[in-house]
Amino acid sequence: MNKKKLIVFICILFGISFGTGAVFLLSGAYKNPLVFQLFAMVYMLFPFVSAVITQKAIFKQPLAPALLLKGRFSLWWVLAAFLPFFLVSATLLVALVFPGTSLSLTMEAYYAAMDESTRNATEAAFEALPFHPLWMMAINAVLAGITLNALFAFGEETAWRGLLLTELKSLGFWKASFAIGLLWGPWHAPLTLAGHNYPSTPLLGILMMTVFCMLLSPLLCFITIKAKTIYPAAFFHGVMNATAGIGLILVAGGNPELINGITGVAGFIVLGCINLVLYFCTRKTINQSFADGVSR
Repeated sequence: MNKKKLIVFICILFGISFGTGAVFLLSGAYKNPLVFQLFAMVYMLFPFVSAVITQKAIFKQPLAPALLLKGRFSLWWVLAAFLPFFLVSATLLVALVFPGTSLSLTMEAYYAAMDESTRNATEAAFEALPFHPLWMMAINAVLAGITLNALFAFGEETAWRGLLLTELKSLGFWKASFAIGLLWGPWHAPLTLAGHNYPSTPLLGILMMTVFCMLLSPLLCFITIKAKTIYPAAFFHGVMNATAGIGLILVAGGNPELINGITGVAGFIVLGCINLVLYFCTRKTINQSFADGVSR
């Protein structure tokens, strides 16, 4: 572990991210949905920029080994692209256990956010489909997740599951995974304060996002060390961003921000269970797999 490199990287990343984030919030530009989306996409590239500056410009070391940019196609790439659907589905089932929630195949939660004219046009378009619109949403989620979304997710994963994972290898799998999550969550703070995921409770949302990232980090790190490259993690990240809302629109009632979704309590329960399974199934081999998977 190169502590100096870690400190430099963290200072550059949070300096760029929080600096631009502060300007974005103070300007009020986040109130425009289109501007917010554009800023969020650019924001996702800051970890990659920071990793390149740290690794190449300051420490004069090769990029590919440290960021795990090399690697062959494997089944992990495919699994990573479809695993988010399992997580969203499991989260949906857990959310329905909470009082005041019910399954809504009519997608009332989805339509509720629209004005009357948009709702009428959307309903008419969906009624013309020969299948339930959820299938179309799922297909679009995969296509967007492994293309455009994955491109911007790559900007994050080169840092979280690339540079940080290789530099924290000496900590062992679980400590390294949780440490990455502990940085990954608060890094979202400017976006969270602008209303991302937790528009009604942005301050609590920073804590919720940190818990979510810490719980999700081991799974992404596991996929990365098995694939020996960050590309499957970028696929997973891209598809997850595209599918997270699908589960929410099928739940009526409850609390969409803090309970119902993958970034809420229901999602935390699912991710916690996955981490337990991952721990008990790999506890004797995971650190050796970790060392082999991120060897440089």
